[in-house]
Amino acid sequence: MMLYPTVQDLTNDKVNRYKLVIATAKCARHLIDKANDVHEHEEMNKTENDRYITSKEPKNEYELLLTEKPVSVAVMKLYDGEYSIVDNK
Repeated sequence: MMLYPTVQDLTNDKVNRYKLVIATAKCARHLIDKANDVHEHEEMNKTENDRYITSKEPKNEYELLLTEKPVSVAVMKLYDGEYSIVDNK
């Protein structure tokens, strides 16, 4: 199975594989926490009638994470530049 983007696409002079793994894990955890917060907030604010309305389009990251794995979303966000890897030296 080929992964896109590849590890070579995500690494460079300043970012090695170790930093990439740590950043991806932290990004995935951040996405999960943020999505759970949004989901909890939406559930608290729903009325009884809203519980029966469904849509096929994901409205937030919580619904996106129901269809995609958090690590896959994190890798794509790192690749697209939505998140960046910071060197703490």
